[in-house]
Order: sequence, then C-alpha cells, then structure tokens
Amino acid sequence: MSTDSTPVLQGVMIVGNMMDMGGMMGAGMIWAVLILLLLAAGAAAVIVLAVRAGRQGRAGQRQLNAGSDEAHSVLRRRFAAGEIDDEEYQRRRAALDNDR
Repeated sequence: MSTDSTPVLQGVMIVGNMMDMGGMMGAGMIWAVLILLLLAAGAAAVIVLAVRAGRQGRAGQRQLNAGSDEAHSVLRRRFAAGEIDDEEYQRRRAALDNDR
C-alpha cells in the first residue's frame, strides 16, 4: 500500500473541474440565455407590429367609409339643389358605390 494520496486528489480535482461550470460551459450558458432572450424579444416585436397593423387597417377602412358617406351626402345635396340632373346623379352615385 502506498501512502501517496495524489491519485485521490487528482480524482477530486477532475470531478471538481467538471462540475464548477467554468470555462467554455459557463460562457455557453450565457450565450444560450442571451439567444433565448433575443428570440423572445423578436417574437414579442412581431406580435406588437401585427396587432398595430391590424388596428391601422380597420381605422383606415373606417376613414374610407366616412369619406364615402360624405361624398354621397354632397351628391344628394347637389341633386336636391338642382345643380346636377338625374342622369348625372345616377352616374356619380354608381361610381361612388363601385368604390366601396
């Protein structure tokens, strides 16, 4: 039997080095967390942009409808005032209805 305890210490050192999360493994964990955070931020940005685009589309459609209603109102007023005849009124109303 040998009283030399070097092999035991070497075994402890190997196990200790494998479990201390230092070196490349620690850096790899940091990069993995950063990449996951970037992916989550990117996904959140895509969702926010999609929601905003949907809201703007609906608002734009409401503005178009409001403008069309205003155009119909002006057309009816001009017809009632006698500024345009029946044929002109029908032609312009058909053109406005096709734009909807």
